Amino acid sequence: MSVAGTSTVAGTPAIARVQWRTGWKAILGWVLGLFAVLAVSAASIIALYDTDEKLRGYAESITGGAMYMLNGRVAGTDTVGGVMANEFGFVVAFFVPIMALALVARSTRRDEEAGRLELLLASRIGRHAPLLAALLIALGALLALAVLTSVTMIALGADAGGALLYGAALVGLGAVHAGSTAVLAQVFEHNRAVWGAGLAVVVLTYLLRGVGAVQDNAVLWASPLGWFDEVRPFGDDARAWPLFISLAVAVALALTAFALAARRDVGAALVGSRPAPARASSVLRSPFGLALYEHRGPIIGWLALSMILMGTYGALTQAIIDALEANPSLTDFIGGGGGEQILEQIEAMFVMMQTMLTAAFVVQAMGSLRAEEDTGRLEAQLVQGRSRPAWLGVHVLVVALGAVLIQLIGSLTLGASTAAALGESRWTGDLLRAGVAHLPVLLLFLGLTVALLGLWPKGRMLAWVVFGLAAVVSYMGPGIDLPQWLIDISPFTAVGSPPAEDVDLVAVAVLAGVGLVLLVAGFFGFRRRDVPRG
Repeated sequence: MSVAGTSTVAGTPAIARVQWRTGWKAILGWVLGLFAVLAVSAASIIALYDTDEKLRGYAESITGGAMYMLNGRVAGTDTVGGVMANEFGFVVAFFVPIMALALVARSTRRDEEAGRLELLLASRIGRHAPLLAALLIALGALLALAVLTSVTMIALGADAGGALLYGAALVGLGAVHAGSTAVLAQVFEHNRAVWGAGLAVVVLTYLLRGVGAVQDNAVLWASPLGWFDEVRPFGDDARAWPLFISLAVAVALALTAFALAARRDVGAALVGSRPAPARASSVLRSPFGLALYEHRGPIIGWLALSMILMGTYGALTQAIIDALEANPSLTDFIGGGGGEQILEQIEAMFVMMQTMLTAAFVVQAMGSLRAEEDTGRLEAQLVQGRSRPAWLGVHVLVVALGAVLIQLIGSLTLGASTAAALGESRWTGDLLRAGVAHLPVLLLFLGLTVALLGLWPKGRMLAWVVFGLAAVVSYMGPGIDLPQWLIDISPFTAVGSPPAEDVDLVAVAVLAGVGLVLLVAGFFGFRRRDVPRG
């Protein structure tokens, strides 16, 4: 606890400097990485839609329930700024909230779990100073991203007022998720639980916005993404008042976090760990059982998210068909061909999105092993006679099995919901096989995370960088006319687009081979390096 008589926010500037010095790479990585993606997308859009006729054609092509579910109802899509906003939709909907989650969680619950926060609070630092500093740094990062994005949009021809309003809406969206993460950091005892709950919030807000946009009803207003869309920066009816909803909710969440922090001890949480039994079960006494116990939360969480998201997408299949039949421009935009061919392409995109979810689980689960070193738990286990390869191997096995489970159940859910929506049972098997075809992609990310853990533990964020770039290139690449070779080498598109096209067996072999080589290198490096290693 802080020294008696100290203001609850005393020392906030000093704590902010410490958080910046220890986390500037992550902060700049998020801001510059997201900005680079948005800037490249914006530049490609300008090259593609350089006439009023093309802009009108684009606007006609993106109406309908399927597109509203993916990116919401974006106003002004017959303008340069509106096209940019729509193409930014997927990245902004997921990565801006995740950026806020990452920046707040790393400086609150993660530092608290590692014991660093207790050392700081033993000096003349206020109880709320670390939390306030984390929120201010996250807000500063969001402001920097918004300014860079707005200036770039203006430079490339977007309406200046709309671009500035868009940047403000982006800050509001991120601020709400920063506030929710601050609350979650008081509720849960472990950083991985904060991440799991935070990601659940991100997906829930995405689904609520999608359902509200498709049905055009009040559900839209239950999501921060709905408030983001309703600013309508490039529409004829642009308005700023929805920004005040985001601001009010963000402030309310921050105040709630401060109130909750005052009601608990440092290192504790409102939802603490249950008292352990006097004797461990036979399962927990085994290395596999202990690893499964540690990873059970993320496995269950990512599995639930996959089932909800894929079930929702599958249930919208009939709406997709209706949109295609009512809008020939949409068929041309997606790629032409018959209705069945277009439907297969869309389902292939959903399978790719499921693979992205599963790959994110792999990166997060393997990245959490670094905390075992930071907290000293790994050393305690190694002292008991376990070898390093044995300890790492059982965690790799559990994460691999969890990834297979999430991928297959998610694909099966997509297939079953699609089959139910269309009344065609074949989709269940087709989409399950498509999910299986993407398993080598997961092996690649598993190998990458193990290699980083064994050879360069400080660089574990590189796995998220690779994941983010691959996801953006695969999802947005065709729409913004990125070079085909770049799209083809992305792990998520390298195997092909089943069931729309045959699986590329050569790519499957290459991905699996590279993944295995990285696995071996990671085990070799982990066996030889110091534990713990900074």
